[in-house]
Amino acid sequence: MLHRHLLATADQATVSAYYLAGVTVGVLPWGAAKDWAFSVIEALDTPPIEVIEIASANSRVSAIDALGPASAGGEQQTAGRWLLADLEAQLAALSITPMQAARSAMQVVQATALPQDAWYAFDALDDELQLAVNGAFGTPEQIGQEILPALREHSSAA
Repeated sequence: MLHRHLLATADQATVSAYYLAGVTVGVLPWGAAKDWAFSVIEALDTPPIEVIEIASANSRVSAIDALGPASAGGEQQTAGRWLLADLEAQLAALSITPMQAARSAMQVVQATALPQDAWYAFDALDDELQLAVNGAFGTPEQIGQEILPALREHSSAA
């Protein structure tokens, strides 16, 4: 998950957009959004009701429902770049496969309105991975190594 200091310096709507997209596409666990909401509640004398609703969510669906209104006005593309950086870290740590990273990246791009060229880049890598798995094009290891630089590129694109 994204480093806490970045989340602490961003506006609540953008952080909510990050958690909304991340929980929706499965990059982040819904409990992470609750943890963030509780940290906001602890830090503020009068926390927004939207944040209280996130903290009181008792399921993934209720967390997503609460994150929707809280993310209004948030910077969607910033949230998307943060999530791609999270995918990069997860792939580098070998906690997800290259195939999972490519497919999740496509979902993040769509959920956060990142430029379509990013979606096409990850779609092409996913297609190449499918061909490699079937023995028709390269090896899964070769293609998998191309995903980290793509995640890095699109997570830092302005």
